[in-house]
Amino acid sequence: MNRLLSMGFRNVGNWTLTTQKKLSCNLISDHYTQNVLYSFVSNGIIKYIGKTSMELIRRMYGYQNPGPSQSTNIRVNKNIVQLLDYEQPVDILILVDNGLLKFGGYRINLAAGLEDTLINELDPIWNFSGRNRLVAERESTEQSTNMVNEERLNLTKFEVVIGKTYFKQGFFNVSEIYSSELGPDKAIIEILLGQNSNNSILGYINRSANINGSPRIMGGKSLADWIKRNLMINETLTVEIISSVSIRIYKSGL
Repeated sequence: MNRLLSMGFRNVGNWTLTTQKKLSCNLISDHYTQNVLYSFVSNGIIKYIGKTSMELIRRMYGYQNPGPSQSTNIRVNKNIVQLLDYEQPVDILILVDNGLLKFGGYRINLAAGLEDTLINELDPIWNFSGRNRLVAERESTEQSTNMVNEERLNLTKFEVVIGKTYFKQGFFNVSEIYSSELGPDKAIIEILLGQNSNNSILGYINRSANINGSPRIMGGKSLADWIKRNLMINETLTVEIISSVSIRIYKSGL
């Protein structure tokens, strides 16, 4: 892992299991960063290296919720779950392409250029090699074309009626039904504002406000201001759970 850190990789999150033993991706930053080289590391040992031109959260969603024909995602999901079952950590590290690397006037894709070299040199146990790797790359390309639509269809969604308190104070409660899909008490959560926008604010999860421990999303003045600009009292807000520490909100019916 030290070799990755010396190259500029940084830790942006980890994998955990929900109470239903489902895989959960917990990113603390770079949710929507594109063109990254990423690695899954456990106890300092590099287990997997991959690249994506997609937003990082979308690519991680593929491992979190693999489709029935997505054999690479299924295989890696199984490996991560197995480690977590044995209470072994699995961290997510990324190297971001800053777009500055050029040759002959042409921009070089850093992630694409380094992936093969790192896999050959470091030989992560979850990566294929040789002929099997070529098959895996073809599968990954097919997955990328379908994953954006699959993600939006499979995201957990629910609606919240904006009463006077929510409208004025900038928070809302999450039903106990969805409690396990969100992070622990006081965890920082990213709140994306609007159905197709990348504008976001940071809030936190409050699990002490409700007797049953279900989450209350606290967004403060920034959330209250956005609600006042976009909704009226008693209108309905749609909430999409992207990850345990990331949600998207928008006016229902749009």
